Order: sequence, then C-alpha cells, then structure tokens
Amino acid sequence: MAFLNSADGYGSLTKALHWAVVALFAFQLVSAPVMVRLPEESAAARDALYNWHKSIGLVALAVAVLRIWARRAGELPPWAPCLSDHDRGVVHHAERGLYLAMFVMPVTGVLHVMAGGYGVRFAGLFDLPNPLPRWEWLVAVGAWGHVAGAVLLCVALGAHLGVVVRHSVVKRNGLIRRMLPGG
Repeated sequence: MAFLNSADGYGSLTKALHWAVVALFAFQLVSAPVMVRLPEESAAARDALYNWHKSIGLVALAVAVLRIWARRAGELPPWAPCLSDHDRGVVHHAERGLYLAMFVMPVTGVLHVMAGGYGVRFAGLFDLPNPLPRWEWLVAVGAWGHVAGAVLLCVALGAHLGVVVRHSVVKRNGLIRRMLPGG
C-alpha cells in the first residue's frame, strides 16, 4: 500500500491520520460533557480532565495540519463507484465541515482559555506560554466559536457517518474498506 494517496486508493498515512482524528475527537466528545458537569468537590479531577481536553485538542490541530499536507502531497482517489451523486455531495460537504471543525475547535478553544487566563498545562508536563492578556470579549468569542465548531462537527460527522453506515451496514457494499488499514 502506498504511503500517500494515489489513483489506486487512500494511502497509509491518510488512513492512519483519519483514525487518529477519530480517536482524538471521540475522547474530546466524551470528555467535554463530563468535565463541565463534574462537581466542585471533584476540582482536581475536573482540572486534570480540562487540561487533557486542551492538550488533546492541540494534538488534534497538529494532526489536522498533517492531514492537509498529506492530502495535498498525494492525489485523491476517484469516488467509490457505489456512491450516488447525492452521496458524493453529502460526503463532499461533510468533509469540508469536518476539516473546518478540525481547525475551528482547537483554535477557538485556545483563544477561550488563553484570553481567560486559564492557560494550558500540556499533557500534564509543562505550561504553554500565554501570549494573550485577559480579554473578556475574546473569551466570549472563543467560547461561542467553540460551541459553533462543536455543532458544525456534530452535523458534519452525522452526515459522514450516515453515508458510511448506510453503505457499510444497509447496502453492505464494503465502502468502509477504502479507509481501513490494508484495505
């Protein structure tokens, strides 16, 4: 299997980065509602979860940058023949939404925490420098953008998964194999 995408299919780098983003976003989507609901008496656990959420978000941003590079370095394989024109439109728009969310979510999260004076203790190892002063309006912009990015992510993810699940489970035409390792 090729490292980069080609006319023959998705490359191993694209597949690895795809599944890395799946794992990172799964953690983020589970940790976010948990961390905001932890009671005050669980402050240490809540703070640790917040910092892991922020750290994983920054890792996801780095992976998104790598995905864009890998996509531009190779060529996109042709559409799967089993996809209708409607499916292709859904996948195309969902993919744009997912890529946008991969950047909006971490950037707005960083704006929110840095402008709020919270900072980031990356992976529990070291504090990242905070170049921003406390700006309440930027905190609000970051918070709003983070929520809007989460909505975008959920809508785009739902559309993407809808097509994949319909083709893989209902139609059973093996669409998902295009993105599985070795597929």
